[in-house]
Amino acid sequence: MLPTDHLAVVERVVEHPLPYFSLLLAVPRGWADLAAGQFVMVRAGSGLEPLLRRAFSVHDATSSEAGDRIELLIKAVGPGTRALAALSPGARLPVLGPLGRGFSLAAEGPVALVAGGVGAAPLYLLARRLAARGQRFDFFYGGRNRADLPRLESFAALARRSGGRLVATTEDGSAGLRGLVTEPLERALASGEFRFVYACGPMGLLARLASLVAAHGLGGEAALETPMGCGFGACLGCAVPRPDGRFALCCQDGPVFAFSEVAW
Repeated sequence: MLPTDHLAVVERVVEHPLPYFSLLLAVPRGWADLAAGQFVMVRAGSGLEPLLRRAFSVHDATSSEAGDRIELLIKAVGPGTRALAALSPGARLPVLGPLGRGFSLAAEGPVALVAGGVGAAPLYLLARRLAARGQRFDFFYGGRNRADLPRLESFAALARRSGGRLVATTEDGSAGLRGLVTEPLERALASGEFRFVYACGPMGLLARLASLVAAHGLGGEAALETPMGCGFGACLGCAVPRPDGRFALCCQDGPVFAFSEVAW
């Protein structure tokens, strides 16, 4: 699907435990067929600041008689994202997309999905599509505290629907197990119950996952959270180092990469 620049209509702004919220947008027909892991570039304000658009993974995409809709899961951390949180239904928002390479969905057998905080954003659509095709997955969800696990119950319901489970961890113990999400995941990988790992989160988490995946002889893919200036390869600001010493562009060659494609 070729990307288009479209004035999307804000349908709703849904608050999760702050600072997280969802932005529901009416978009052109056909966008509901985008690949899980693809992203959009959103103009966050009407003035000169913020100057650049913001990149957001598509959290969910649906189609109905009324048209297609996408949902963005966003963490309010600066003036741009706070401006998006303050939008009212009916507002029009410049959105460029769908962009980038998504998850492959080529894995067979049980898989693990791993999210760190707002890294859950691209994994909801992936989880929903895995559940719809009857593929079992366990969802490993980590954050600093309970507020860093937005839509926890929705992810748990999808995991159960697939025949799997949700494993939550928080560093302060306010939800799920106390500790890092890699700890229960490493035990699960050692048991040999998974064939593939899908992930998104901070680069430190993804680097650790790359090591675990390689150590257990598994394949895996990660959606990178590299900042992007344009979204289509013009600014060269989202370079990702490759094992061969060259660079890939996160916006064009990703944002989803096989763990083996990145020099962590």
